[in-house]
Amino acid sequence: MNETDKSSDKNLWIAIALMVAVLGLWYGYIEPKVNPRKPIPASAAPISSALPRAAAPSYPASVTDAKAMLESSDAATLGIASARISSRGAALAAYNFQGPISRVELVADPASGLLSTFSDLSFTRDSKAKGLVYTAMRSDGVRLTKEFVPGEGAVLPRLVIVATNPSRTPVVMGGWELTLGPGLGTVESALKENAKETRVITLAPQAKHIETRKPGQPVPSFSWIALENRYFLAALVPSPEHFEPATVALGALALTAKPVTLAPKGSFTWDIPYYLGAKGHADLQRYGIGLERSIDYGIFRDIGRPIFAALSALHTRIGNWGWAIIVLTLGLQLILSPLTLYSLKAAAAMRGLQPEIAKLQAKHKDDPTRLNTEMMALYKSRGANPLSGCLPMLMQMPIFVALYNVLRASWELHGSTWALWIHDLSAKDPFYVLPVVMGGLMFAQSKLNPPAGDPAQQQMMMFMPLIFTVMFAQASSGLVLYWLTNSLVSTLMQLALRDRLDTKN
Repeated sequence: MNETDKSSDKNLWIAIALMVAVLGLWYGYIEPKVNPRKPIPASAAPISSALPRAAAPSYPASVTDAKAMLESSDAATLGIASARISSRGAALAAYNFQGPISRVELVADPASGLLSTFSDLSFTRDSKAKGLVYTAMRSDGVRLTKEFVPGEGAVLPRLVIVATNPSRTPVVMGGWELTLGPGLGTVESALKENAKETRVITLAPQAKHIETRKPGQPVPSFSWIALENRYFLAALVPSPEHFEPATVALGALALTAKPVTLAPKGSFTWDIPYYLGAKGHADLQRYGIGLERSIDYGIFRDIGRPIFAALSALHTRIGNWGWAIIVLTLGLQLILSPLTLYSLKAAAAMRGLQPEIAKLQAKHKDDPTRLNTEMMALYKSRGANPLSGCLPMLMQMPIFVALYNVLRASWELHGSTWALWIHDLSAKDPFYVLPVVMGGLMFAQSKLNPPAGDPAQQQMMMFMPLIFTVMFAQASSGLVLYWLTNSLVSTLMQLALRDRLDTKN
């Protein structure tokens, strides 16, 4: 092996290492920094242990574990979910949501539950009430009722909590907590990443984008506050007049009510709208308070939102999300066709220079520095640029990243069938057919392009289809379907225009 071959091999491995490093930098550092996720500990401490709390009752040891908590809870129906409501704090010990593929349990920790209030008290269901009402009695004689009021249309469901003072003297009620978490359940396909994808988010008044809240970070004002993961949302819309700034912990949040004074024979009511369910765009948007902003479209969200709107409109007409993705891809290709044509012209110009490039390579095969200098001079004299063909790819990257997040985060694609063996566009191809075909198309497309001047670059380009195939093997079928369609259209355009462009050059 001569020095030139050694140099080429060295450059090849350097190039491959750089590609891997770039991918690792993006997915391992940049993306988590842009959208930070916080892991949920297996057993979390109380959300705001520093706040004064009443002594908890001495529950039997057998009731403190999750199984016993579920067995001692009360069965109920909340919307399309079957729930179990624990006596401790009248919390949701289970919330079995009906998804398109299977039922999904959203309560990650039955012992803590969701929507827990007055966790130091034991609640009983009021069998005489028309609605879903639970009652408890405080040691100072204050009677508490907690009602789960169903939502309808554009009206959110609500928690209505009433404190009644039956005595003849005023009673001061200190702050009590309404909690969510720790944790939030999800579908089976997203369980692996659920811990790092569960976070506390808020939407500030008049804000366009949500904010991720870190543990211990104060949350003074917001339109709503929520615990969320990729597909589900548990949101609270409290009145700022009645609650202190929210408290955030790892994968959990708490609202603390402001102290109130109950007049003799008087009462006080807290009315708290909430949302607990999937992050379907239309389902969230109908409430008109920006809950749909919780759908994570990543750093290119301003591109992702119109892409989803276009995709949703196509689905309405076509009736199939897979075909809607294909039609959307064709539309994007049409919009980007001027850039694609520019790229094809640049490729044709490079093909026209191949005989002269070959002569330079033979003449300066033992002097790589001189070879690069002569090739740059040739490109300059003919007005050619070997990097021109990369321009459409670079221009598509924001669209690709935005579409990646749209397809990854859209609940609408969960359980959506395209054709044949693809029964869930949000999951990977179970037989890896789509990524393999996509890789084959990319390989064929690379053969239509002129070879790079540097042998190391040539070998690197040969590895690119394989790298993309491996990357996309675990990606959602919807995303692979987009990239496959994109590669197919690009290849057909190259074949159709290649002879004509070569003639002009």
